[in-house]
Amino acid sequence: MSRRKRLGEILQERGLITHEQLIEALKIQKKTGDKLGDVLVKIGYLSAEQIADALSAHLGIPRIDLSRTFISEEVFKLVPEAVLEKNEIIPVEIIDDELVVAMTDPLNIHTIDELQRYVRMFIRPVIATREEVSEAINRTRDISDTVRKVFDEYVSDDEDEVISDERLLGDAPGVKLANLILQQALQEKASDIHFEPREEDLRIRFRIDGLLRDVMVVPKRLRADVCSRVKVMANLDITERRRPQDGRIQMSINGSEVDMRVSTLPTVHGEKIVARLFNKSYEFLSIEKFGFSANSLNRIESMLHREQGLVLVTGPTGSGKSTTLYGFLNKLSTPERNIITVEDPVEYRLENITQVQVNPRVGLTFANGLRTVLRQDPDIIMVGEIRDKETADIAVRSALTGHLVLTTLHTNNAVASVIRLMDMEIEPYLISSTLVGVVAQRLVRKICSKCKEEVELTDQIVKRIMTSLNIPVPQYVYQGKGCPACKNSGYDGRLPLEEVLLVNKDFREAVSECLPETELYRIATESGMVPLEVNAISKLVAGETTVSEIVRTVYGVLDEEVLGELPK
Repeated sequence: MSRRKRLGEILQERGLITHEQLIEALKIQKKTGDKLGDVLVKIGYLSAEQIADALSAHLGIPRIDLSRTFISEEVFKLVPEAVLEKNEIIPVEIIDDELVVAMTDPLNIHTIDELQRYVRMFIRPVIATREEVSEAINRTRDISDTVRKVFDEYVSDDEDEVISDERLLGDAPGVKLANLILQQALQEKASDIHFEPREEDLRIRFRIDGLLRDVMVVPKRLRADVCSRVKVMANLDITERRRPQDGRIQMSINGSEVDMRVSTLPTVHGEKIVARLFNKSYEFLSIEKFGFSANSLNRIESMLHREQGLVLVTGPTGSGKSTTLYGFLNKLSTPERNIITVEDPVEYRLENITQVQVNPRVGLTFANGLRTVLRQDPDIIMVGEIRDKETADIAVRSALTGHLVLTTLHTNNAVASVIRLMDMEIEPYLISSTLVGVVAQRLVRKICSKCKEEVELTDQIVKRIMTSLNIPVPQYVYQGKGCPACKNSGYDGRLPLEEVLLVNKDFREAVSECLPETELYRIATESGMVPLEVNAISKLVAGETTVSEIVRTVYGVLDEEVLGELPK
């Protein structure tokens, strides 16, 4: 039987420390009695995170991000806190009757055996640092205590009673619980929070990486207080429950500045509330970090270097168009430029950029707002969306008269945007004169790097699509197996699939001649545009996303007639 390697050997073999550094650390360890890893961190040769990452890679034991992991009270209470702190461990979740436990030392067989006897489950270790485990224990203890106290302290069952100010301020139970939900949503990087009233309770769901997940069930006796607290924070009328309302929350949670757009909707069981979160601390405004391919990024930067013209971002709802536009604005923002936006709603607040909120009730529509903006000496104008002929006409003419105009459309691909503008009765010569480029995009979930594995490509439709595109069909692709780091989903975050049309002389002439969409598409691809489906396949083969994701987002709309034309 081969001897199990010691930590020092593992770190030295991976090139993280030299032999001399290891000898020095071992001498200090002999004097102090500390663990070798602690000594290496103390003398500054390595960080605790580097050691944990090295152990994970060498042992094949997943590395968990506890800062993004919500641990339920039921799981947390499976092991006494004294045992957790003594052994520097924390239970995370139960998967297939196995208890996932974050450990600083996953090779400690004695601790694992003790845990298995105590909880009567097989232990599945994952790796975390001592500081990460300690923070997770403190955070989970605080959340667990808060939820339990809130549920225990609040005894009212009359949801229809008048809600006093005291129940919506300070340390009232509904306030504590509402704040806890918002804090947890930020921790898990949720994009939306759903407060959904049911007959006997209030269901809380978070949208994470594009999909909704159940998080918590709030008892009926607390339902009205939680919803009313959210409405108070959004400056909405808590006495009005019969009509929809829209509001906004700006607050700081754990040092992070957060904007929330809040919408209420009357239902048969009460008001449903959806809050969309915009965390200002996220680095979402750097287009270099969006996940565009190198070729797409170069073409986008060519568009943004233009002093005038029309740049379109297109795709279905939820495809990240607004985020991409904000990334463009962030790239373009300089002290020498006057940038003004007309939006509905203003999703992110940007420094040094003038942002206008559309308000149809007072006559401030996209078209009227855009007309007024043109009298404000702008260099760059961003219009949240072209919804009608009037807005399209003003946007195009603004681009024609010396402004760089950025906006969005709802079309399936880049070339279709040209046809859509023609359908809005915009003259072809105006489109060909002003259009700089189009970015068409979708969002797909990224494979979790902690549990990524090879799987055989068996999907026949994808194989046929690859063959039709003259792309070699690989034997293997990738997917996430599922681990605590990704909450057993196999995914962590999202990335764009895109096609970028950079308008050239040939394409302009084709638009002026009103050539059909198929001809425009041919000219665009011959001019270097990588089609959306080719970009999707390349990211599949590169191991960035999965077969099911590209089928869902790109090929989910293929009908039988189209599929029938693909090679067998």
